[in-house]
Amino acid sequence: MNEASFEWNGQLASKDAGTTVHVALGIRTARDLRSLLMEAAYSLSGHDQLGYLLLLFKCGLTKRRLAQEFEQFQGVLKPELGRRIQVHALKSPADLAHVLPPATNAASLAALQAQVGQVLLGKPKSSSREAVVGMLLHRWIHKLSPVRLPELATLSGASLPTTYAAVKTLDPMCLARDDERGITLQDFPAPAWQHWLSACASAPSAKFIDRSGSPRSPQKLAQQLSKLGRQDLAIGGVLGAKHHFPALDMTAAPHLDIVVHGNLHTDLSFVAQLDPALVRDDATKGQAHVVVHFLNRPNSLFEMKDGFVWADVLECLVNMWDAGFIHQVEHLINHVAPVGLRQAIGD
Repeated sequence: MNEASFEWNGQLASKDAGTTVHVALGIRTARDLRSLLMEAAYSLSGHDQLGYLLLLFKCGLTKRRLAQEFEQFQGVLKPELGRRIQVHALKSPADLAHVLPPATNAASLAALQAQVGQVLLGKPKSSSREAVVGMLLHRWIHKLSPVRLPELATLSGASLPTTYAAVKTLDPMCLARDDERGITLQDFPAPAWQHWLSACASAPSAKFIDRSGSPRSPQKLAQQLSKLGRQDLAIGGVLGAKHHFPALDMTAAPHLDIVVHGNLHTDLSFVAQLDPALVRDDATKGQAHVVVHFLNRPNSLFEMKDGFVWADVLECLVNMWDAGFIHQVEHLINHVAPVGLRQAIGD
């Protein structure tokens, strides 16, 4: 089952202040549905004016079973809470026109259909647990305040069940909790780094090679990238790492790592604007000249400085780990992490 959530500024009812739309693709069991419904009720707790719209695509449950499960679920909820939750099994975003309230204006309907369509086209968040841990790492590195699990789910783009599962994979000794049930990292040992980096690096990427025989350097390609003025394209890898830590023990980048705030279906035609000689070849056994990585979460955490867009330091770490630069990854971790490595992560 693949999932994604987003906030919609439309309304399910006249008293709603807004709506959380949750799209689930391919649920097969009543257990999956109950988990999603519990997440809906939990997210509305303490938010009296919010609505929740659960959209099921390629649902394996019959309409009758779906109706029975939802009726039973509403039977254990307070009526005012149950009224703010809607569940619909649809075949396509166009079907939204038949299930939303008649008062929904055409512009809001079209916007919601487009947004749901983008979610359905998007790459499944196969690494959503890693996204949750990555957000905890980001907050730890930047010394941000503890975060409660619902907020952590929103920041990472993962569902609440996935967020709970991700946190449970961490050693309890690595976590600190405050009086308001907020959590933060207080340690992240070498085995945890190795597991997280390896899992993130296993995500698909797009590789481009220069067949002209005279490839441009990664630095020149990065300069061309900056001229595009795209805020959804960031420099990662070695060049990005050296932006965050100029003393990194590496003389030159072997290729340009580009982090795209998008998914596998994102248009990559911009690569030809960097150099028309670049040709995509994901099966190449040689050295790629450009590697494109996909970052599918609500906030890119990109940084703009001196005319360039830079990927977050954690994305740079993942890119370098993927390229096999283990020593440099260890060097960078020891520079940015509040608690340095006590053993080599490459062992």
